[in-house]
Amino acid sequence: MSSKADVVVIGGSAAGLTAAITARRHYPDKNILVIRKEKVVPIPCGIPYIFETVGSPEKNLIPDAVLEKNKLDLLLAEATGIDREKKVVATSEGDVTYDRLVIATGSLPAMPPVPGFDKKGVYTVLKDVEYIRGLQKNVAGAQNVVVIGGGFIGIEFADEIRKLGDKNVTVVEMMPHCLSLAYDEEFCSTMEEKLRERGVTLITNTKVSEVAGDGRAEKVVLEDGTELPVDLVILGIGAVANVELARKAGLQIGLSGSIMVDRAMRTSDPAIFSCGDCAEKVSFFGGGRSPLKLASIATLEARIAGANLFGIRR
Repeated sequence: MSSKADVVVIGGSAAGLTAAITARRHYPDKNILVIRKEKVVPIPCGIPYIFETVGSPEKNLIPDAVLEKNKLDLLLAEATGIDREKKVVATSEGDVTYDRLVIATGSLPAMPPVPGFDKKGVYTVLKDVEYIRGLQKNVAGAQNVVVIGGGFIGIEFADEIRKLGDKNVTVVEMMPHCLSLAYDEEFCSTMEEKLRERGVTLITNTKVSEVAGDGRAEKVVLEDGTELPVDLVILGIGAVANVELARKAGLQIGLSGSIMVDRAMRTSDPAIFSCGDCAEKVSFFGGGRSPLKLASIATLEARIAGANLFGIRR
């Protein structure tokens, strides 16, 4: 099967969907196709809140009705390659020809070089409903939960799981304070005090040396030799840009490991744009590279990309 669209967007989460909607607004006569491999898409920022506040992954989904409302076509398939010369995206359901392409492939959980993270009972933060459903089920049966990483995701997971009331929840953070990459020491200290009041144990300025156990996670071993008994471990140490598709296509990858883009969100190929977690970030204030990967940033970039596809407007 082969098809053609004026605009093809790879990725149906925060960045991809927003780019497609924006393209529809600016280019009402264009055919716009969204390619995604997931049957349903979770709202990224809501994932940590499924345990108590939201209640289930099914209540944290981006509705497909928005596609129909904006007259966007959807292809449920995995994009496997890009032929830039022929302007063709190869997918598991056939080839798709494009005039303009938006790559919004997002990010993947970062995996630290520490033994034991492949054991049963160790979870990353995947944007996959079935995976999240399995995590929620296992959290319900766990007594001792260790969250590795004290950034936004780690803190949100720890707080939500603690709200269940009967869990021993510990956060292990290598920096002197949780959230220290985003806030100053005064704010971090106040936040940590509130989190401890809610019953979460915080261990900062400490690295994890191993997740130990016979086939599954039984204890988290810290660098000072401390052993924390666990039933379940959650890795919340950050994310890395998902750029394999772009790399295979020969697009320029920045020093940060993300797809290089300019201020109009154009890649090194003028017919291809990129936005969201997979695209490189540059700080407005200092001009340096930024590691921030947030849905708020992704949707802002997506509005720029979607507006500029057939002429620079933003």
